[in-house]
Parts: sequence; C-alpha cells; structure tokens
Amino acid sequence: MLHLKQSTLAVALSLAVIATSTGATWAETIRMSSRSSNWDIVLIESGIAEKYGLELEVVPMKTGVEVTEAMIGGSVDVGSIGETPLTSLLSKTDLVAVIGTAVSTDGGYAQVIVPKDSSIQTIDDLKGKRIATKVGSGSYRALNDWCAKNGCSLNDFEILNTSPGAILAAIEAGSVDAGIWFAPITSIAVAKGFGRIMMDFSGANEGQASWVSNREFAEANPELVAKFVAATIEAQRIFTDDPDRAAALLEIGMQKRGRDLTADILKMGLADFDYAPSFDPERKVRVFQGVFESLSAAGKLSGDMPDFAAALMPDVHAQAHEMVGAMN
Repeated sequence: MLHLKQSTLAVALSLAVIATSTGATWAETIRMSSRSSNWDIVLIESGIAEKYGLELEVVPMKTGVEVTEAMIGGSVDVGSIGETPLTSLLSKTDLVAVIGTAVSTDGGYAQVIVPKDSSIQTIDDLKGKRIATKVGSGSYRALNDWCAKNGCSLNDFEILNTSPGAILAAIEAGSVDAGIWFAPITSIAVAKGFGRIMMDFSGANEGQASWVSNREFAEANPELVAKFVAATIEAQRIFTDDPDRAAALLEIGMQKRGRDLTADILKMGLADFDYAPSFDPERKVRVFQGVFESLSAAGKLSGDMPDFAAALMPDVHAQAHEMVGAMN
C-alpha cells in the first residue's frame, strides 16, 4: 500500500511540474496519425495533451489502412484504428501495441444512406444494386455480419470500393444506389437534403476502434505513451459529459480541415458511438477474434487465429488512469 501511495504521489508531482511549466522546454513531441475521426479531432482541438506536457505532431491520413502502414514503418508513434483493419494488422505483425479504446459499438454506427428520393426501402431492395463503401472497413464488416444473421451475403450486392469522401459525392451525384458509412458522412447527406438513412446495422457485431502505438516506441517510452493515453481519456469524457462542447470542438476542427460543417450537423451522429475510455482485455480479444472469424469466412484472412492478448498493453492504460486521477 505504501508503495502504491508513493507511486501515485510521484505521478502527481511529475505531472504538476509539467502542468505548471511554461515554454516548450517541458513539452514532449509525439507523432499522432489522424483520420479526422471525431475522437481524433476533439483530442487535438481541446488542447488537453498540453496539460500532460505533450505536443501533438499531427500526421493527416485518410484510412485505417494508411495508419497501419505508417505504424509498422515507424513514421508515426500513436493513432487510432478501427477493429477491422487492426485485426488484419495484428494477424500479420507484432510491431503494433494496443494501448486504449477510442469508441465501442454494436454495429449500429454503420448506416445505409440512399438518395433522398430513392424507392429503396429495405436491404432486399439493394440486391444487385451498386453500394459504395470501403472494402475491409468496419462498415464493410457490419454489412457482412448483418447479412450472416439475416439471410443475405456480400455477393448479393455490387460492392464498389470507395473512399469515405467519395461515398458522399457518389450519393449526391446519384451514381450509386446506396452508400454504407457513418457520421459525419451520413449526417452531411441528411442535413444537406440529398440523402436519407435507410437503416443501420445495430446488433450486427461487437466493435471497437482502438488507440495503438508502434510497439518499439511504446516499450522505449512507456511514460510518454501513458501521458498520451491519459489525454485521450480526458478528451473522450468530453463526449460523454458535454456533447455540446464536443460538437463545438468538432466544428472548429472540421473547418480547419476545409469542411464547412456546423456543430448541429456534427452532433447528429455523436450518440452512434460509446466513447467510454475503458480497457477490458477480455472484450478486446473477443472483438478481434470476432473480426478474424468474420473476415476468414469472407475469404479476406487466412491462417490460424493469432494470440491477440499479446498485442495488448493494459499496464500503460492503468498508468494513464492514475495520471488522470492525479491531475483532476
């Protein structure tokens, strides 16, 4: 017990020095990939990282696949990846460590968006039709897993491998019959009046986007990575404790990225995710195993199931929680 108290005091004193120091002397730089996800943007725009003596060097990226490649190559230190590309990555390499949870979902975040005046009302109406989504993404997996439970398959549709931004443009142009993605893409289509949400995939599967780190970097800099995770914990609490502030920060971040979206539009999809910053090793392994089984059945992965537990760094997350407690 004495050791624990001394450890907690040491963390508190260390962070207090960081928090009260001025100038760049105390700031440590960490390279963070960002796909402009809600959780990325709120972390960046809230400035919470500075509270922990961190300077975020943001490296913009478009997809989880790009993040995985950068993480393996060591061109970024930390970032977030959805469960589908992350499972694929962990099945091929041990160079990446899982350090936190960005969001959790039951599949309901993934939505089918169709042109506003489309006659399509059900998934059966889409059979043989053109659907734009990113192959290998969580949304793609949600469709696959929903079909597995409801008597359809990916082969029933003409799937077009499409980037998120292009999904929106295709719906507006009417060049596809539907798109499958999540907010704010789906919210934009609804708010601008050219799309409507036909359905979502609630109950399709269990998913989590995770915070990850290059393993070599995390092992060499455990305290630095713990500070980063502490910042993500506080940032995610903004979503749960003050959704209006979260939406306002998202508006600022989106405008900086050249996307003129209001807080009202951005707030529409916040409830689609669970932003609780928990780290349950058993649940994470269960999520990865579920994705592996789903992708293997679809012919997207092969081989034996990896030991996903070996990729987890719960001690770093526990240290981060201790830091948050010491700072608040």
